[in-house]
Amino acid sequence: MIPTTYRLLAVPIFLWLQLLHSIHASNAAGTTVIVTVTPTIPHPASYTSPEIFKDAVLSTSNAYRRDHNASQLTWNETLTKYAKHWAEGCKWKHSGGPYGENLAFGYQDPAAAVAAWGDEGQKYNYKLPTGFSEETGHFTQLVWRATREVGCAAFNCGYQDVSDAKDKEGRYTRAQAWYVVCEYWPAGNVVGNQNALFRVNVQSASTYSGPETTGSATGTSTSTSASATATATSGVEKLYDGRLRDQYQNAFVGLIVFMNLV
Repeated sequence: MIPTTYRLLAVPIFLWLQLLHSIHASNAAGTTVIVTVTPTIPHPASYTSPEIFKDAVLSTSNAYRRDHNASQLTWNETLTKYAKHWAEGCKWKHSGGPYGENLAFGYQDPAAAVAAWGDEGQKYNYKLPTGFSEETGHFTQLVWRATREVGCAAFNCGYQDVSDAKDKEGRYTRAQAWYVVCEYWPAGNVVGNQNALFRVNVQSASTYSGPETTGSATGTSTSTSASATATATSGVEKLYDGRLRDQYQNAFVGLIVFMNLV
């Protein structure tokens, strides 16, 4: 038989054990563990194989150009080297070079990036015409009839913390995941003279049948550059610091196209 003194001590000890168990269970139930997982960037052959990448860019680009009565683009290695150098820096802004330029990041393959540029054509007004705008500037460069050559590159920029990838206004300053850079020659988007060269170089499509824009499968947001590059004819403000020689050459090419159409 248990002495009375031990029975009295056993009761409060048992109660304390019950209380401690309840506190532990409560804490365990109320604890939230947050685990941040960095998205995995896929490495499809369309990005990692130079030949497959080239074919994807050319086939998609020329599909849009066919729809808009423009000749087929050919691949230029000088433009490709320039694009590769800029892409490797992962800077989310235009290079300011002498070529036409389109940028995109975060797309699952290069064809989807080009399609994002091409699908801007659905917002373009051919009757006015729209001319150069941030909403359609990639499209107009893509289908610009006087442009003959293209060179592109892709670089895996990885993922950066949002605070490092964006500025104080929340705009990206660094590309994320796969970064696609395309350079065009002669440069399109030649502004001035009441958009005369846009009337000649950006043709409407009788039936829109360009590839559909494909969303990102990389786990990050997708983006095209805020505006494509533009050159200017004399008498209007230059939209980028290009060379006058290149501007006049491009204007001359545009006039030749116009004369051939008449």
